[in-house]
Amino acid sequence: MAAGGGAHVKAAGLTQEQLDRVTFTTSAGVHAAPLTEFALLGLLAGAKNLPKLLADKASRRWDRWPMGQLREQTVLVVGLGGIGSEVARVLAALGATVIGTSRRGEPVDGVDELVHPDELAAVVPRVDAVVVTLPGTAATEKLVSAEVLAAVRPGTTLVNVGRGTVIDEEALVEALGDGRIGFAALDVFAAEPLDPASPLWDLPNVLISPHTATLTPAEDRRIAELFAENAGRLLDGRPLRNVVNTVEFY
Repeated sequence: MAAGGGAHVKAAGLTQEQLDRVTFTTSAGVHAAPLTEFALLGLLAGAKNLPKLLADKASRRWDRWPMGQLREQTVLVVGLGGIGSEVARVLAALGATVIGTSRRGEPVDGVDELVHPDELAAVVPRVDAVVVTLPGTAATEKLVSAEVLAAVRPGTTLVNVGRGTVIDEEALVEALGDGRIGFAALDVFAAEPLDPASPLWDLPNVLISPHTATLTPAEDRRIAELFAENAGRLLDGRPLRNVVNTVEFY
């Protein structure tokens, strides 16, 4: 049922013969809409400086300042699968400039510029916000590295709705502390549940969501409908949706 079910398949430790015999599918695509909404929440919170609003409210401080606008921002979407493509589409509709990462370089609706994932450190100085949507694989582990976080424009907003392992969490804490990352909205973490001792809990410029952005009242129904569709495809001998890649396991 998990969109990231490839990780479960990998953890099973099956032989290549077993992997070749069984086809695994996941619920990928079901969660694109709710995760896009969470990404939008994080981007807006960063643009409007939610931590300052909350702090000023707590201290009863009336302090006006110019707020950012998403339509004037450039957003880097790291990963243009089902989730990333939907994030790009919504951001483009709001008027934002969207840069997206792609290994194949195929055009994606709403994306103004495509870059290779290896170019992140060169691209982040040009953007106002970063949205990570990538799955957790050996190829994506700490892709948003200390080098990438060192290169961001001061005050950049970071949203992660992919997997926590894609970001170097220790480097992220440092970037949040010195202002390189002005605000982070995180739904996923390198280890879950997040350790109560993690410094992320205490940082005022971090929004923590306990891997719950995908959970909606309609989630189970949508997964069941997708399963039923795949069952029909299997019986009809048609290609299945969301087949797990048993090399990269996503």
